[in-house]
Amino acid sequence: MDRFFTRIAVAAVALALLGAVACSSSSSSSSSAGGSSPGTVSATEQDFSITLASSSGPAGSVTFNIANQGPSTHEFVIVQTDDAPDALPTKDGEVDEDKLTVVDEQEDIAPSTTATLTSNLDAGSYVIICNIPGHYEAGMRAGLTVS
Repeated sequence: MDRFFTRIAVAAVALALLGAVACSSSSSSSSSAGGSSPGTVSATEQDFSITLASSSGPAGSVTFNIANQGPSTHEFVIVQTDDAPDALPTKDGEVDEDKLTVVDEQEDIAPSTTATLTSNLDAGSYVIICNIPGHYEAGMRAGLTVS
């Protein structure tokens, strides 16, 4: 009978420790997945979309934590514009960057990798795009408002 209670006590302690570990790793993973820190925006690229954890942020230094979850290489181009995300001028399957204000970019983000891009953004409207031929037109764009 003593062994029975010992086994139950060991099992209860093991379950309590498992619960503590599960709670702590879930909270640290959500804080590192980010987008919640001022000046940090998590972004996910895949064929063919860009998803931002937040569509707004504070002016100043903004760090984008970019995850390419698609099977293709992508770019992350920050364009300052009052145009809607789907209304940028295009030429030969690409956004015509010569007609826009490109603030910063991270090129050649390989599939299943991450990249970090830190840019100084003034208050205003921005569109984040992948400008590899055909990608913008296929839906790789997202709006961002900075205030």
